[in-house]
Amino acid sequence: MDLVVGATGMLGKQIALGLAKAGRKVRAMVRGGAARVEAKDLVAAGFDLVDGDLTRPETLAEVCAGMETVISGATSMPHGRDDGLRRVDLEGGLALIEAAERAGVPHFVYVSYSWNLREPSALETAKRSCENRLLPGRMTAVVLRPSFFMEAWLSPALGFDPRQGKARIYGSGEGKISYISMRNVVDFAVATTLKVERGPVALEMGGPEALSQLEVVQIFEQTLGKSFTLEHVPVEALRTQHASADPLQKTFAALMIGYARGDVIPEAHANAERFGVKLHSVADYARTFR
Repeated sequence: MDLVVGATGMLGKQIALGLAKAGRKVRAMVRGGAARVEAKDLVAAGFDLVDGDLTRPETLAEVCAGMETVISGATSMPHGRDDGLRRVDLEGGLALIEAAERAGVPHFVYVSYSWNLREPSALETAKRSCENRLLPGRMTAVVLRPSFFMEAWLSPALGFDPRQGKARIYGSGEGKISYISMRNVVDFAVATTLKVERGPVALEMGGPEALSQLEVVQIFEQTLGKSFTLEHVPVEALRTQHASADPLQKTFAALMIGYARGDVIPEAHANAERFGVKLHSVADYARTFR
């Protein structure tokens, strides 16, 4: 049986469903268990729901007991409330790894993010600390390092609104990014659960082509037959935000600085072929807005 941690999140829920579709038995860890409103889809899917909380390490041992694989995409982002980046992403992530190792779980899949994104932040500290604890440990470890999710970064939440024909451009907009679909991150998580590699694996993941923000706007304009209005956010403004003492604001700024700089994953195609993943393009995503 596979344990999915963060199963009520967008990514975690799809990973759980993907594993079930592949014929795996799935246990979903949910804070509050089956009674939680956000867990209703998981209950309907027939998953084994267990009550566990990353901020309460004492709940994790029983949850991990007997598991073949632990898959964690849990994060307090984007809200980061209640000091979540420290309590959930850092301390909770490390506690989960420790609990899984103590329970004798043989295989652990951990969702991090691109190694190229190294601006200091609370999220950077949490992700790299968990990677550094996991990779040399006793379990067979897989660290998934996706580039920027197109469904998040090309969405109204971050100023990219295809339906309104508006796009927020961070920096010059010329840095190339290997945008990846969340669906492909799910594919990788499922594939690396089914196909256990020998030794630790850190997998850099991106989409089929590296595109600048301005090239993405052109793709959407051509696909939707409309012109976009652009709003530019200078890097200097992001640097000012990055100096914030607030860990969440500093993290948002760190990610946006990395986004402005660009993030090209040269091994994207090779890694997709290695695990049988068919990559979705930005053009594919743009067509969903027709």
